[in-house]
Amino acid sequence: MPATSGKSSAHAVWTKLGYKSSHELIAHFPRRYEDRSRWEDPFLCKLDQPVTVQGEVLAVKSTRWRGGRSVFEVILQPAGLLQELGLTWFNMPFMKNVFKEGDQVVLFGKISEGKNGRRMIHPEYEVIKQHDEPRIHLNRVTPVYPLVSGVYQKTVRTAIYAELFSEDFKVSEFYQAPDPYMSRLEAVRKIHFPDSMDELEPARKRLAHDELITMQTVMAVRRQRTVRQRKDRPAPVQDLVLKFLHHLGFEPTGAQHRVFSEIDRDLSRHYPMHRLIQGDVGSGKTIVAAYALVRCLESGKNGAMLAPTETLATQHAENLRKILAPLGIEVLLWTRTTKPVAGESLQSAGSIVYVGTHALIQESAVLENLGLGVIDEQHKFGVAQRHALMQKGQHPDLLVMTATPIPRTLCLTYYGDLDVSVLDEMPPGRKLVKTVLRAQSDLKKVWKFIRQESSHGRQAYVVYPLLEESEKLDVRSVQAAFSELKGVFGDDQVVMLHGKLESAEKQRRMQAFKQGKFSVMVATSVIEVGVDNPNATMMVIENAERFGLAQLHQLRGRVGRGPDQAYCVLVGEPKNEDAWKRLAVMEKTADGFEIAEADLQIRGPGDILGTEQSGFPLKIVNLVKDMDMIEPCRRLVQNILNEDPDLSHHPGLYKRIKPFIQEADFTWGG
Repeated sequence: MPATSGKSSAHAVWTKLGYKSSHELIAHFPRRYEDRSRWEDPFLCKLDQPVTVQGEVLAVKSTRWRGGRSVFEVILQPAGLLQELGLTWFNMPFMKNVFKEGDQVVLFGKISEGKNGRRMIHPEYEVIKQHDEPRIHLNRVTPVYPLVSGVYQKTVRTAIYAELFSEDFKVSEFYQAPDPYMSRLEAVRKIHFPDSMDELEPARKRLAHDELITMQTVMAVRRQRTVRQRKDRPAPVQDLVLKFLHHLGFEPTGAQHRVFSEIDRDLSRHYPMHRLIQGDVGSGKTIVAAYALVRCLESGKNGAMLAPTETLATQHAENLRKILAPLGIEVLLWTRTTKPVAGESLQSAGSIVYVGTHALIQESAVLENLGLGVIDEQHKFGVAQRHALMQKGQHPDLLVMTATPIPRTLCLTYYGDLDVSVLDEMPPGRKLVKTVLRAQSDLKKVWKFIRQESSHGRQAYVVYPLLEESEKLDVRSVQAAFSELKGVFGDDQVVMLHGKLESAEKQRRMQAFKQGKFSVMVATSVIEVGVDNPNATMMVIENAERFGLAQLHQLRGRVGRGPDQAYCVLVGEPKNEDAWKRLAVMEKTADGFEIAEADLQIRGPGDILGTEQSGFPLKIVNLVKDMDMIEPCRRLVQNILNEDPDLSHHPGLYKRIKPFIQEADFTWGG
């Protein structure tokens, strides 16, 4: 197929889109497709319906209205019809050089009704010339691309078509794809310019397979690199674990004991531990982290714990001090606003745990003698932050934790370089939070129930999706609700919390609420993590349909942390079936893993994972549609690496993974 004249302008297009090469432009995939191959009768179709029309130009007229507004009009005779169709373009004077009487044209646009009959305003068009090259924009299944300001659909299509069908365009087969996948070259061309809608899914499947192979290779190589790192395991210099378990004051759950054993096994190996701990809200991850830190300090090393917010870091520091102080272990807080006092040094072997925010991983933060790094709420961090913490020591062990249960599919895909432990057991006596769905009209009853709870000394959170009112969204805001709820509960009974407050002020308000000085906290989802108040028994989430399931589950986990029965009220009036499904799942179950699976099916992985976890972008893979591809891809990658450990016979695959291996500072292969 010959390339179009757009080849020469491709450079300008990919530069404007922010790409560095034409290969990156080819990976600028369509966001949807329009079937413009079917001819429609513009006089029988519904108004505002997009249609494809072919016909002959009968007349053209260019005029200028008062005020300088130009109008270009065309009278079209649609093929096979007797009626005439009007075409109009405003403020596009160059159009008079595009059409002339007698031209054969193809158009795509919406039909509207004017005073002189039906017309199309600003349709897309192509003038058909004798011996014309293949059509790109019309009379076909047409790709519709994501755009940036100043770049237009026709420009992007033309540039991508020119690249794809130029004589020197090549696509490498960087591994042997199994049957029945089409060739990579065919898939790349058809994902942009399919001849029919039926060709799209086979093309997408092939490219999804390529992405999974690349990502699984990145994970396998990272894992392989970890295992190859030699780590000395000196004999313990002190015995702390028995003291730790004795001073807990309670018996850990069976799940916690199981994970303790998995950590012990990791710490007996001569390579670094890289383990993910996932467990539901309240399953005891902090105790597991404390156990790992104690094991680290036993061997004469120091530990560090990274948290996403100052509130959560402060809370972890307080909790760890209570647990570790009887063992003679000092816990120091290191955040943007709170740094260790001069003289507090990590030189003291096996006696200090630093707890901090991103301040811990800044270049200026020197964590000498670091033996273990713990990352809490890992979905708030990416692979780069994880790596930065690991650079603070000589092959330190790594423990990452999440209170957002992750479906097995996502674990296999995004955490293939980590061993996974699951805390699937709650401490005895923990009561399930009762969850109900209510409409806006029920709010007076909800406020009445909160007053009843507060009369017994208990407290409530009321959460809203927005801080300020928005003209575009029919959603209540924290600021508006704060004013309203002071009238309901009393000026001195309501406190407001949101992310724009200074850290010290957030801490002050949180502490005041925890001390019982307020009955109700009105907040954004900033309380999703790092809020631990056993006295709070009521969680009300307004406009609940605007939150993802994982986030709703996290918010619900802020209550029910004490001995009293807790309640979660989801207030909303969903306008679509998916939103109803999400809220119904919350009413039905408190099992975080079941909720995570439902969230994956309904919304996809983004809402569960948060920040990009692997550093590797999945542009084509749909982890719901492509679930059955993950295991075969893992096996294929393992076979490739078993036969070709340094990928010397797979240079194309090595080239694809190299940026992501380097990103994690792994020197390997090649």
